[in-house]
Amino acid sequence: MAAIIGGLVTALFIFVGEHRLDDGSGDVTIREAPPPVGEVSENTTGVSVREVYTRSGPGVVSVDVASSEAGPGGGSGFVIDEQGYIVTNQHVIGGAEEISVRFASGVREVAEVVGEDPSTDVAVIKVDASEDVLEPLTLGDSRSVGVGEPVIAIGNPLNVGISVTTGIVSGTERPIDAPNGYTIDGAVQTDAAINPGNSGGPLLDSRGTVIGVNAQIATESGGFEGVGFAVPIDTVKGVVEQLISSGEAVHGYIGVRMFAVGIDELAAYTGLSKEELAEQHGLPSNGAIVSEVTTGGPAAKAGVAGGEQEEIEGVSVPIGDVITEVNGEPVSSPDDVIEVVNSAEPGDELALTVVSPGEEARRVGVTVGVRPEDT
Repeated sequence: MAAIIGGLVTALFIFVGEHRLDDGSGDVTIREAPPPVGEVSENTTGVSVREVYTRSGPGVVSVDVASSEAGPGGGSGFVIDEQGYIVTNQHVIGGAEEISVRFASGVREVAEVVGEDPSTDVAVIKVDASEDVLEPLTLGDSRSVGVGEPVIAIGNPLNVGISVTTGIVSGTERPIDAPNGYTIDGAVQTDAAINPGNSGGPLLDSRGTVIGVNAQIATESGGFEGVGFAVPIDTVKGVVEQLISSGEAVHGYIGVRMFAVGIDELAAYTGLSKEELAEQHGLPSNGAIVSEVTTGGPAAKAGVAGGEQEEIEGVSVPIGDVITEVNGEPVSSPDDVIEVVNSAEPGDELALTVVSPGEEARRVGVTVGVRPEDT
């Protein structure tokens, strides 16, 4: 995975509501739009894109960073309120000793870090700038995004200046890696062109509302052509609120590593039927395979166990316990477990149905803990 997909900004076509939170010095007002009603227009060329660029360009910034260890670097970001809060990627500002932002008007301001969350690759920085420079973008709803819908990106690719690209939503609910090794679930996949320098900027729908923060490119060549991913804005909203309110984001954690694919996909990869997997390896018909548990972690305390490597038709599989249900809902892949844990809060109780290879299913209760900084 080559990180950097960055930023693209757009317009405030729809202003329907405001979300307020307290940063300790007064209310922060974030603009939010409701999910779209009816079909989304497929017209993403010509005047409509130009309007998005014209309206939203002032809300997009170039983020420039410097550190004695890594040298100069940067990415993109976007304004979310009139007090000077700006969203970008955590990997853009991580380790930076100096940060400044450059607005489309050419105005440059020194920025300070409000908070950063490597688990979601989201960071909030703040500038002390006049309100006539700050043009907040409107946050949308990533849950309403559908495959094939048009998207627009505005950012500062390769430091050439604020630019706009268009494309479609190529996929939704994609799991991607966070900078600290955890998994970000629900990412939006797009074919809109993104390059180094775009990181941290918004991915927008055809209404001009932000549906994600561009973060990564998956590539096999090692270059920057490939599949782009954006952190879903619904995830970003919750993280931003925590970062502004307390300077940090807290996430749920149960302390397990899981095999990359579930039982269904394992059967497809190995060419064995589910019945053969059950007969030869004691695996249930569905679920996520636990490869390792953290010593003393929530799952380990509940009796969930990892496993030993086994060869299944040439595929090396660490066969441990298999999680077949979470809170009564069937599990088909590791992503199902990750999604529930990521949405849980420390202290929540999760009911897992677990199968040790060759044994009967059992129910265990796992108390969600606080996620360590690194995996």
